[in-house]
Amino acid sequence: MGRLFKGTLILLFAAPVLFVALAWITLKPSEQNLKLPPGLVAASSEDGSAFFQTAVYKADYDALNKAYVPQKTLSYCGVASSVIVLKALGRESTQWDFFTDATSDVRSRFQVTFGGMTLGQLDGLLRAHGLVTQSLHGDELTLDEFRTIVMKNLSTPDDYLLVNYQRKTLDQTGSGHISPVAAYHAPADLALVMDTADFKYPYTWVPLERLYDALHDIDSASGRPRGILEVAL
Repeated sequence: MGRLFKGTLILLFAAPVLFVALAWITLKPSEQNLKLPPGLVAASSEDGSAFFQTAVYKADYDALNKAYVPQKTLSYCGVASSVIVLKALGRESTQWDFFTDATSDVRSRFQVTFGGMTLGQLDGLLRAHGLVTQSLHGDELTLDEFRTIVMKNLSTPDDYLLVNYQRKTLDQTGSGHISPVAAYHAPADLALVMDTADFKYPYTWVPLERLYDALHDIDSASGRPRGILEVAL
């Protein structure tokens, strides 16, 4: 009877871990390497490289690029983006150990694995890691205000900008997505989105106005528009 009881306890404790591990494998992305829609420019292309070389606002790029990790599951864009920022700020982090006792008060690994996260939850998760954050929903800023935030953030190191946007607004496949912004080319008014879903799309130059429009999609999980999140120590 004692052995049976112990075995039951072990099973009860092990089942959630095994379930998440199975989900991790099941939800692992498959390579797609999709073609970018018209108006979006791959950073690795000739035009994309030229934009980067002449961009003034790219103070965050080197740290973000060095810290970059692609998302491990289909729902982990927010987790990957958070890990990139944490690593860029000098914190050791992985997508597996990102979830802690503190983050569980905001959103659990299970919930993120099967439901992703809202802008507010992304904010809360990074605050749980001791970071200073400032989030704004799409309806809380004008295009000019968004442009000013992008330029200011990318003028200085050690503060980072994440965007929670709707892919369909950019004519990409998928729905809501989260990624860091790594550079801004003012003359062409293009933002470099460091896409965490590298199995789909590369780092991509996106017209700022289109990215701004993509922040206004209503996230059905929160009932509010998507938006931006600035992060610092």
